[in-house]
Amino acid sequence: MVFSTIGFAAATTYPAPFINNGAADVAIVYGSHPSAIDNAAVVNIQDSLNSKLTADSVSGSATPEGGEFVKLEKASTKFQLGNGIIDVISSSVTDDDLEVLLADGTYTDDDNDDFEYTQKLTIANLSLTMFDDNDYKEDTPTVGFSVTSNTNVLNYTLDFNTEPLWADLPQTDIKIMGKDYFILSVTTNTTLNLLDSGVTSLVNEGEAVTVGDFEVSTQVFSSTQAILTINGERTNSLNVGETQKLAGTDTYVGIKNIFYVSKDTGISSVEFAIGSGKIELINAQDVQINDDSINGLTANFTSSSEKLQKIVIQWNADDDLFVAEDSSITIPGFENVKMSYTGITYPAEELFTVQGGSSTYVQLNDFPLKDSTEDINLLYGASGAFTGIGKDATNKLRTTNLSTITFDGDTDAYLVASYDDGSDAESYLIKTTSFSTENAVNRTTIQFRENGAWVNKKENAEPTDTVSLGNVQLTVGYIDKNAKTVVLNASASTNFNRLYSKEGLKVWLPWEVNGTDAQVTSFTHGAINFTSNVSQHNATSFALAFFEEDKNENIGDGKGFNTTLAWNADSEAHVSDLVGESVTAAEVGDTNIFRTFMYSALATEFMWDQGSGSSEQDSIKVTYHGAESSANVFLTDISASTGGTNTIGTPILDTEIAQASGKNLIVVGGSCVNTVAAELLKGSGAARFCGADWTAATGLGADRFLIQTFARTDGNVATLIAGWGAVDTQNAATALTTRLSVDTSVGAKHTGSTVDNIESVVTP
Repeated sequence: MVFSTIGFAAATTYPAPFINNGAADVAIVYGSHPSAIDNAAVVNIQDSLNSKLTADSVSGSATPEGGEFVKLEKASTKFQLGNGIIDVISSSVTDDDLEVLLADGTYTDDDNDDFEYTQKLTIANLSLTMFDDNDYKEDTPTVGFSVTSNTNVLNYTLDFNTEPLWADLPQTDIKIMGKDYFILSVTTNTTLNLLDSGVTSLVNEGEAVTVGDFEVSTQVFSSTQAILTINGERTNSLNVGETQKLAGTDTYVGIKNIFYVSKDTGISSVEFAIGSGKIELINAQDVQINDDSINGLTANFTSSSEKLQKIVIQWNADDDLFVAEDSSITIPGFENVKMSYTGITYPAEELFTVQGGSSTYVQLNDFPLKDSTEDINLLYGASGAFTGIGKDATNKLRTTNLSTITFDGDTDAYLVASYDDGSDAESYLIKTTSFSTENAVNRTTIQFRENGAWVNKKENAEPTDTVSLGNVQLTVGYIDKNAKTVVLNASASTNFNRLYSKEGLKVWLPWEVNGTDAQVTSFTHGAINFTSNVSQHNATSFALAFFEEDKNENIGDGKGFNTTLAWNADSEAHVSDLVGESVTAAEVGDTNIFRTFMYSALATEFMWDQGSGSSEQDSIKVTYHGAESSANVFLTDISASTGGTNTIGTPILDTEIAQASGKNLIVVGGSCVNTVAAELLKGSGAARFCGADWTAATGLGADRFLIQTFARTDGNVATLIAGWGAVDTQNAATALTTRLSVDTSVGAKHTGSTVDNIESVVTP
């Protein structure tokens, strides 16, 4: 592993060069000593890069190139995560879908009689899911198709409209799944022997012909027997319909016809075929390719009165199969039909986290509103019990399930006012300030959050004034200057206990019921009773309920889930559970981060940070996609290539650096925990080093971080994200992923002490 300090001429800014033109070329490398110390930074960077990929890919879908394909969806039925193939399309794919591969044909038998036939593929109801299978990739929860051994994948059917006699099949040609085959011989009702006749030619005795890489001549002995000489090597004496494998190759030659003429009257000739092999189809048995059985591929014939009616090739998985963005499957033996998955097309992406804001309260972090992205504090308390709504007793989130709310300027930080008519929804953070009296009328200023700042919406508002924020309309009621309270009345379709993201995710905010009112059930979304032990609505455990839109973008009509807000073993507020997800969460590598999804039209994704023990403050990162998300699933011919939406691979340990050959690197963690970091700073072969040695190598001490880019000898780069401690490394990762123009050119070096305090030390 060798690195260079030679710089590039042109400046590069994150996420380049790790993502360019929607494609990823990067491996994230973290330290193995100990392996979990920089998990937060690793996940932060991985999520950031994946979001950049999504942003580049949401406007289109990855479609195959260079061959024939059909996308498995209908105009009215997209392929949603969790669906099976037959849930989306009918099971049969015909020439209407693959007009060359499955073209209707006309077969001509040995008597020159014509017989028309059709072809189709009948696909099993394979489901698109998230799977975690070490036979595919170790500790890598992946979206795709996991097909277990012995499961049916698909059946191919060739169906004659009128049936030829088995006896008239030998020495004829037939096209199956777009490829030409020569029927060498048959056993009536049971066996069909084929030769892949990729190239057919005629050679006269005493002459030679060139077929691809082969020079062919012949010696004819009779109307049924001849010898071919191919590239100077003689075959055995072959009868019509016999084949022989060419020495040192995977190619077979077969005799199709011998046109014998006695030596004294003319010149004999041989019609031969050179192809990839011979195929033996025996009813109800495994297909034989070049004398080897293809496990899981079975031939079946339907016959009547010694006439062939139908050929069926049944493909069952011989071993576990996986169809993912970097893995397709092809029908064995025939090798001409491929199933591919190139990712999900997401129309949009919103990311936020449900987490402990500190040890005493929980919040929605970076929640995307219509006009701002905000941290919204939800519940606070102490000693393992929630006591109020918001951040603390002087920074409350004011909520109610009524249409009238009283805001208290002494105790309340803000309220949420939301509009929802079923089709459109939007939310605003609002507060009142600057209470005054003018002409004996109490007044106040109403503000809202816009682009991360409080903005005056209506100054000196007085009772009966109206305030409009988008579709939200409020009427000012009684104002008490001394108590700093304001009554606000909601118009139709406006509420104070629901929250909506910019893309339409619905959240039921906590709202307090009367202390003596225990008439709350698990279906009363948002209600909380701090003094009564109502399941999921009490001081120790609260279900924060979310609802997706449906595929028609009706607000709140999609699938629901909730995150359980509770307390850890050290009585710190955190997220203890995720309820309603569609698949069991699976750990990503050795990170304590668990991935899962909603199987729904919108395919909401979760990354659940469960920490390393009961004293950790667990959190859940939610990715919401705003509208129906559709998977790109294809059947193609073998020549078609598929790209895919491309995702960032699983982070690797420094001990696994060989896996990243030829890639750009983001190296997370300092030289004390990461040997790759040590080599970047001191050269190839350097051992881990800490403390004063780190300071000497970087010029940085406690509470400082580094972002520095080095050249790799393979022409790629390695950007080091590291700090004195894990918190500093996390600050470096946040700075990298949130600053607008972090230079990642070779030679660029940035240092800082906080996310907002970053300076460029060296610019190449």
